[in-house]
Amino acid sequence: MLQRLHRDQIHLNVPACLAQDGRVIGRIADLSLGGFLLAGTGAVPDRGQTEMILLLPWPMNGISRVHVTVEQRWQERLAGGRWHAGYRIRSCPAQELVALNRLSEGFSSSSAS
Repeated sequence: MLQRLHRDQIHLNVPACLAQDGRVIGRIADLSLGGFLLAGTGAVPDRGQTEMILLLPWPMNGISRVHVTVEQRWQERLAGGRWHAGYRIRSCPAQELVALNRLSEGFSSSSAS
């Protein structure tokens, strides 16, 4: 599978929360159906597999939250206490996958402009 080397940042606010406590840990900076780049500040999320809830900026096909099981592939600490982490999407409920697909199309179309 081809990896994109650079894409302009999306201008959508998509928070990612931990499923177990609902705490927002970061915001989606880039997204495809294979995975996403999460950006945040403070403590870097634990490595490994976890469940997250993506809070959509508006309902898509009647869905406002997408539940995903993800695996962290890499993390990078940045200046000023910021960090980036890359996640691979391992699973997503079928009905929410439609909304995730529409959201990912928004990310890819913003980079084409």
